[in-house]
Amino acid sequence: MARIASQSKGGFYATPEGQMSLILPHIRLRGEQGYLNLFDPCAGEGEALKQLGDNFNTLQNLIVTTYGVELEETRFHKAKDVIDHAIHDGYENIRTEWNYNAVWLNPPYDEVFHERTELRFLRTLSSKSKNVFANNGLLMFCVPQYVLDKCAMILSERFRDIKVYRFTDDAYDVFKQVVVFGYFGSPQSRDVVKETREYLKEIGNAGPEVLPTLEEIEEEFYIEPSKEPISIFRAGKLKAVELFRDLKESTVFHEFEKRVTPEVKKSTMKRPLLPLKLAHAGIAIAAGAVGGNMGTHIVVGLTKPVTELAEVEDDEGLVKKEIYTKHHKSVVRVFAQDGIHELQ
Repeated sequence: MARIASQSKGGFYATPEGQMSLILPHIRLRGEQGYLNLFDPCAGEGEALKQLGDNFNTLQNLIVTTYGVELEETRFHKAKDVIDHAIHDGYENIRTEWNYNAVWLNPPYDEVFHERTELRFLRTLSSKSKNVFANNGLLMFCVPQYVLDKCAMILSERFRDIKVYRFTDDAYDVFKQVVVFGYFGSPQSRDVVKETREYLKEIGNAGPEVLPTLEEIEEEFYIEPSKEPISIFRAGKLKAVELFRDLKESTVFHEFEKRVTPEVKKSTMKRPLLPLKLAHAGIAIAAGAVGGNMGTHIVVGLTKPVTELAEVEDDEGLVKKEIYTKHHKSVVRVFAQDGIHELQ
């Protein structure tokens, strides 16, 4: 019956308000200033994300912003009224950045083409090309307990310090939900990855008795604010009006002009504080910084490859071996009326 009920709602099952209320007292901040970017890629009606954002809205030096994505139109219209930014599209079409400090992920509970939908969400949102997590970003992954077996590899390899709690008894029986807490970032050793993967597989194939409930959370989970807000949160194909606005605000044209204009190829030298010594003048000429037509002669600097021979003698003065050394030497070439001269 649970599977049929889930499919009838597109796999959607809203997070019960009471369960989120049990989690919020255990969420702490590392620093109370900056930008707190909160994301829910399947936001439903936005209530869970709103609860998470409201939990930090009283801090004066912290700018809290909630971002949600919802594919179903009716739920999207409700979500956009309760969270800061909502997009009506699929999570896979989102164009944004890896700067979300916390992600509440309660994906559809279903299986498509022999793969769990929950796994597809998790893998995509933490992949190199589609990642949304800031470094050390907090994941709160709400899924049926039996799905942990399928998600064990991704969770253990891409997240660390993983803890798992289940819903309370009055809410657990419908979909047997648990919440996985973890921080985005690879664990320090393969032994930890293996241990975590085995742990998740074990509890994924066990009953509710192996897990404490959300009422029994003992530790605190930390969110670290960012120094920058989210600058891009869009979906679908790039539109002409978006491209026009982006190009207008972009520095790409200025950088292009700097790189191709002839002015960048010109070098200027300030007058030295003291007169150049002979060696200094030679280096400047050889480097091409000064020279050219000097009136009665032309001076140019150049660097050319040179091969030098050194003979190694034995105790009796006989040549034992020859050593050839290749290097480059800078010289000053002078074109005068009496010939060409090289000054080394």
